[in-house]
Amino acid sequence: MTDSEVYFTLLRVSAAQTLRSAGITAAKPSVVDAFTDLLARYLTLLGTTTRNFAESGGRTQAELIDARMAIEHVGLLRPMNIFTDPDDNDTEAVDALVEWFRGPQAADMRRVAGHAEKEGQVGKSDDWLGATKKLSEKRNTTV
Repeated sequence: MTDSEVYFTLLRVSAAQTLRSAGITAAKPSVVDAFTDLLARYLTLLGTTTRNFAESGGRTQAELIDARMAIEHVGLLRPMNIFTDPDDNDTEAVDALVEWFRGPQAADMRRVAGHAEKEGQVGKSDDWLGATKKLSEKRNTTV
């Protein structure tokens, strides 16, 4: 098995879990493979768009703002106000995404994936999110 086949097989599991959390409990293997291919292409687009934003900013490594702009650019998040300066620290769209991740649909996806947390328990994902927000705030206040 080549590396690309291994990665495709791993991504296929995530794609199948995403379909299941959306209510699709049965599908032909060709449908799951097609959805997995779309997911892989979308993730590749998101990664290359993030890299392009970093390079256009004169950086060799992407930062959080590059990822946010790429997410908006590919349509995963809709910019709340397209006429504002991207450096104005408008986090309304990101906050809406965070709320979605804390909502019932994302909780069901975690349950299907076997990563459901007990009610009221703060998991590693919330710790990571808090650390990322603190790092972003620190970078924005020192610039």
